[in-house]
Amino acid sequence: MNIYTPTELAKMYHIHPNTIRLYERLGYISTPERATNNYRAFTELHVLQIRICRCIFGYPFTNKNIRNAGNEIMWASAKQEWNIGRQNAERYIQIIEQEIEIARKTTSILNRWVNTVNPQKLSTDINYLSRKEVADYFGITIEAVRNWERNRLILSVGEGEKGERLYSSTDLNRISIIYMLIQAGFSIAAIQRSLAMYENGHTNEMISALNNPKHEELVSVGDQWLHELVRLEKAAQAIPSIFDELTTL
Repeated sequence: MNIYTPTELAKMYHIHPNTIRLYERLGYISTPERATNNYRAFTELHVLQIRICRCIFGYPFTNKNIRNAGNEIMWASAKQEWNIGRQNAERYIQIIEQEIEIARKTTSILNRWVNTVNPQKLSTDINYLSRKEVADYFGITIEAVRNWERNRLILSVGEGEKGERLYSSTDLNRISIIYMLIQAGFSIAAIQRSLAMYENGHTNEMISALNNPKHEELVSVGDQWLHELVRLEKAAQAIPSIFDELTTL
């Protein structure tokens, strides 16, 4: 049986040895046994568990559904619950696919945005959504939606029977754009300036308000978001086969 030190494992995956220790502390890999010198003795089990971690980490955007599903995979792996881990991996892939669908829809909305100065014309036929439903749809927290409200990025159209805030289809289009720009790393202040320009009919100024010199660069934000999601999906699709390998150890 091959035995590895943290340094050897780190070199294998081009990461810092402290990252290996972090994975252990967070419960993403099984606790290794100690050698006679009291050093950690990692095995092929840990090689595969860390490979799963590396398939999950590296995603540049924030989505709690994806993040939480990734954690469930790694925790199952660390507990050596192979069947549960594989099931979690399949669910993880489904969540990424849902995010890809949002990305494609948002890119389509963005393409229409840059050709109109009347956001009311972008409405689609959907029911009104509560704050929680908006949060669930985008895989974000309710507090994130509240924060966008406080910063006047979005405005609810009214209240439901229980006093909850409601959002229309037009709001959802707008929130999709905000969500995409947040994922791409734009600040709330930059998004505020951009939306203000757009609402005043200044499409060109909307682009410059995001500190991008060219119109094409805003559209490329959506392309980059989709590119990163497809890259993440490809990495995720390798995880079930790693669990297959783990069952043979």
